[in-house]
Amino acid sequence: MTVPRPALRNGIGPTLIHALVVIALVVGLLGSFLVFSYRSTATAAEEAVSKEASLLAAKLEGTLHRIDMSLTTLREHHVGADRQASSGAAGGGADFLESHISQLSHKFPEVLAIVITDATGKVRASGFTEPPKWDLADREYFQQARSNPSETTLFSPALLAKNPSAPAVVGYQSIVNAAGEFDGVIAIAINLARFKSLLAGTTTGSEGMVAVRRSDDSRLVMRWPEAPTQTNQPAPRLAPYARVRAGERAGVVRGLSATEDVERIFGFQTLDDYPFFVVVGRGVDEQFALWERTALVAVAIAVATLALLLAVQLSLSRSRARLAQNEHHFDTLIDSRHEVSCVWLPDTTLLSCNLRYAQLLGKDASAVLGTRWIDFIAHDQQEATREGLRTLLAGPRALTTERRIEHPDGTTCWIRWLDQPLFDGDGRCTEIRSIGQDITQEKQNALRLRQLAQAVEQSPTTIVITNTDAVIEYANDAFTRTTGYLPEEVIGKNPRVLNAGRTPSATYQDLWATLARGEVWRGEFHNTRKDGSTYFERATIAPIKQADGTVTHYVAVKDDITERREAEARIQQLAYYDTLTGLPNRSLMWDRLGQSILASERSGAYGMLLLLDVDHFKLLNDTQGHETGDTLLREVARRLRAALRADDTVARLGDDDFAVVVEALGHDRDLAIAHAEKLAEQLHCTILAPFELGLPSGHYTGTPSIGITLFQGRANAAVAVLKQAEVALYRAKAEGRNTIRFFSESMQAVVDARAELEFMLRAAIAEGGFRLFYQPQLNRDGRVIGAEALIRCFDTQGKMISPASFIPLAEETGLIVPIGDWVLDAACAQLHAWQQTGLTCDYSLSVNVSAKQFHQPDFVSKVEAAVERHAIAPDKLKIELTESVVLGDIETTVDRMQQIKALGVKFALDDFGTGYSSLSYLKRLPFDQLKIDQIFVRDMAQDNSSEAIVRAILAISRSLDLEVVAEGVETPEQHELLLMRGCEMFQGYLFGKPVPIEAWAST
Repeated sequence: MTVPRPALRNGIGPTLIHALVVIALVVGLLGSFLVFSYRSTATAAEEAVSKEASLLAAKLEGTLHRIDMSLTTLREHHVGADRQASSGAAGGGADFLESHISQLSHKFPEVLAIVITDATGKVRASGFTEPPKWDLADREYFQQARSNPSETTLFSPALLAKNPSAPAVVGYQSIVNAAGEFDGVIAIAINLARFKSLLAGTTTGSEGMVAVRRSDDSRLVMRWPEAPTQTNQPAPRLAPYARVRAGERAGVVRGLSATEDVERIFGFQTLDDYPFFVVVGRGVDEQFALWERTALVAVAIAVATLALLLAVQLSLSRSRARLAQNEHHFDTLIDSRHEVSCVWLPDTTLLSCNLRYAQLLGKDASAVLGTRWIDFIAHDQQEATREGLRTLLAGPRALTTERRIEHPDGTTCWIRWLDQPLFDGDGRCTEIRSIGQDITQEKQNALRLRQLAQAVEQSPTTIVITNTDAVIEYANDAFTRTTGYLPEEVIGKNPRVLNAGRTPSATYQDLWATLARGEVWRGEFHNTRKDGSTYFERATIAPIKQADGTVTHYVAVKDDITERREAEARIQQLAYYDTLTGLPNRSLMWDRLGQSILASERSGAYGMLLLLDVDHFKLLNDTQGHETGDTLLREVARRLRAALRADDTVARLGDDDFAVVVEALGHDRDLAIAHAEKLAEQLHCTILAPFELGLPSGHYTGTPSIGITLFQGRANAAVAVLKQAEVALYRAKAEGRNTIRFFSESMQAVVDARAELEFMLRAAIAEGGFRLFYQPQLNRDGRVIGAEALIRCFDTQGKMISPASFIPLAEETGLIVPIGDWVLDAACAQLHAWQQTGLTCDYSLSVNVSAKQFHQPDFVSKVEAAVERHAIAPDKLKIELTESVVLGDIETTVDRMQQIKALGVKFALDDFGTGYSSLSYLKRLPFDQLKIDQIFVRDMAQDNSSEAIVRAILAISRSLDLEVVAEGVETPEQHELLLMRGCEMFQGYLFGKPVPIEAWAST
C-alpha cells in the first residue's frame, strides 16, 4: 500500500477530537501547574522547618556539649583532689575546685548554678559566693544518680518549683570512688530562659511554634510561644515523636499540635549525644494561603486560554477540509511488488512511498513523508550520493545506485535503486520515481566471505587445510612464519614434511583414530622447521563436514608453543634453583628433605641434614664488593657438589648458608654418626682450601661453621629437623666458628626456650602484651625536656621478659617489624597526650627503630600516617637509629631519612662510638642528635681513653651543629664531668629509671 502525505477528511469527528485534545491539554497544564506549585510550597515549608530545626539542634547541642565537658572536667578535678587528700599531700584541691567552678560560672552565662555534693547530697563545692545551706538529697535527679551511679552526663526534667520565672534543666554526673561506690553528684543547672530569644527568633509565622522535648518520653522542656502548663507534660501521640521513637534522627512530618488544635508542618532534629529533640512547626493554613489565591487566578487564565484555542482549532479544521481533495494523488504506485518504491523531489524530500520502504527505514509510514531521504544515508556515503544526484538531475537517463541506510539504533541496510527523473516542459526536474531492492543480505554474505578469508590469511595462528588423504591444499602466512616453508612448497604434499621423528608415533595413531570417528583431535607435535631447528606446536584438527555428514577436508589450527615451553623451563629453574650458584634453593631443599624423611621411614636407615655457613662472609662482601662475594659463593657451591655423591642434595638457603641432605647412612646410630662426622670433616677441609678470588692480597682462605643433625623415619618433621640443624650451627658459631657441631639433646632446651619465647612474643603482639616505659631526658638546668620510650614485654603471669632476650629473637624472626609499628603508634599517642597539657606540651619523645623496620618499603608512609593519626607536632618525635642501619646502601638510607625529615620528624644516632662511627657517614646522614653510649660515660671518671672519646664526640657534635645526649649517667660525679665538658642533655638512673606512664608524674 502506498502511503500518501497526511490529509484530513472533512467531518465533525476529527474536529471534536481535536477540541477534546485541546481541552485535555489545557486542563492538564493547569492541573500540573497547581500540583507543582502546591508541592513547591510544601517543599519550601518542609525545607524551612527542617533547616530551622537542624540549626536550633546544633546550637542547643553545642551548649549541652560544653556542659558535658565541664561536668567531666569537674569530675576529673574532683577525683584528683580526692587522691591528693587521700595521699596526705598538702594542697588546695578544694580551693582549686571552687576556683574552677567560679571560672565556669562566669564563662557560661546560661548556667544558673554549679554544685558538687557528697554521697548524702550535702554541697561540697559550688559557684555561690556563700556556701548554700540546702542540700540535694530530696532532688529526683540526685536520687536517680544515687540509685544508678553513672559517669555519663544525664539531664533532669524541667524544674519550675524553685523559681517559676527561671525554669531550669540540670545536667549531672555521678561521682564514683575508687571502690566503685557512689560518692556524690556534680550538677550544673541550665537557665532555660536564656534560650527564649533563640526560640523566639525562629521564623515560623503567626501559627508556628518552636519546642524542645525529651526524646525518651516526649516531655516538653521549653516552647515558644510559651505554654507553662505544658512544661514536663508528655505528648506521646505527637507525630514527630513517633518518628523519633521509630529511630529517625531528623525529618519532616505533618500533624496536629500537642497544645492547640492547629495542623502544622513539623521539622524535627534529634541531638546526637543527648536525650532531646527540637521541633519547629509552621501552620498549614498560613503556608498555603498564597497558593490558594494563585490557584484562583490560574483557573481564570486557563478558561480564557481554552476559549481562544478552541476558536483557532475550528479555523484549522476548515482549512484541512479544503486540502483533502489532493489525497488521492499518491495512490498510483503499484504496491504488489516486494521492492521498495517512492516518489521524491530534487531536494530528496519524500512525496510518497510504499510500506516496505518505511519498514526498511525503521519508521512509521506516516512519519516518513516530508522528510529528506538523504538524511537516512550513512554519513560516509552522503557526499558520493549528492554527486550521483547531480548526475541524475543533469539528464533524462535513469541511474542505478547502491545506498546504505543508517537506522537510529545503529544498524544499516543496503538498497539498490533504479531512479527515473521526470522533467517539465522547461527541462526542469519536478520529481523522481524510484524502485529499489533490498540487498542487505547479499552485502553481508560478501562481507563475511571477505572477513573469513582475511581472518584465515592474517591469523597469527597457523591454519592448514588438507583433503581426506592428508594432502595440503591451503596454508596461511602464519604457516610460513612458523615453519619457513612457502605455501607453494607444501601444497600437494603431506604434512609429514615437518616430522623428523621427534613426535611419538602413538600421537599420530591417536590423531587418525580420533578423526576416523569424526571427532576433533587436540594434541602436540615436536616438528622441524625448514632450517632444521625444532619447535613445539599445539594443534587442533577438525573434520569439515557437508550437510549430509560427509567429511571432505580437515582443518588444522596450530600454535607455536616453543617460547612457552622454554619459559616454563625457566620458571622451573627460577622457582627451585638458586640463580647465582645453580644449586637447589630452599623450596627444593624442603621437598628433598621431606622425601629423604619418607625414604628413611621406609628403609629404617638414618639420614643427615648438614647446614654450612661461610664465616665472616659479610665482612668480605662489604669490604671487597658483592662481585667478589658472589665468586666465593659459586666456588663454595662447586666444591660442595664435587665432594658429594650425585644422589646427595646440596642447596643454597640464602646469603652464605648452604644445606646438605644425605640419605642411607646405615641402621646403626653410632655408625651413622661416624659416617656423618667423616663427611662433615671432608666438606670442612674442602672449604678450608684457599680460594682464588682475584684479590690484590692474593688467595682468600675461608672457614666454615657446620651444624649437623640425624633423622630416622618421621619421628621429627622436616621443620623440626631443620631447627635442630640450625641450633647445632648456632652452637658452632657461638664456640668460635670454623668448627663442626652435632645436635644433641642438651641443645633441645635451647630450641624449646627459643620456641616458647617466640610464642610469647606472638601472643604479646596479638593480645597487647607490650608496654612502653619512659626514661626522662634533662637539660643542663635539670629541667625535663623529654623522654626515651623503651619497650617492655610481659608474660601471661605479668612477669617482665628481659629486652635483652626478646629483642634479638624479634630481630631474627622478623617480629621486630610489627612490634616496632606498635611502639611508633603508642609513642605518638603518648606524645599527643603530652601536647595537650601546658607542663608537658614541649616534651620530645625518642623511639628506637631497628634496621629491619627502617628498611621496610612502607616505613615512611607508616611514620606519616602515625603523625597524622595522632595529630602531633612532628618535630617533637625523634627516631633513634644505630650505625647498623646505614651499613650497606647508604644512598637509599639518606633518601629515606630525607623523606621522613620532610615530615618534620627528627633523627638521633644511638650508641655513637661503639660501632664503625664513620665520620663520612655522620656528615652525609641528616641526624639531629648524637647519643654518647653509656660505656664511655660510665668509665670516663677512671679511664682517660673514655674521657677523651667523650670530649671528641662533643667536639664533633659542635662542629656539625648536632645535639648530644649522654646516656647512662648514674652518679653526680659523671654528671659534673659531662657539664664541665660542655654536654647539654642527660639521661640515666641518676635522674630516673624507665617507668610506665602511670608512674611518670613522680619521676
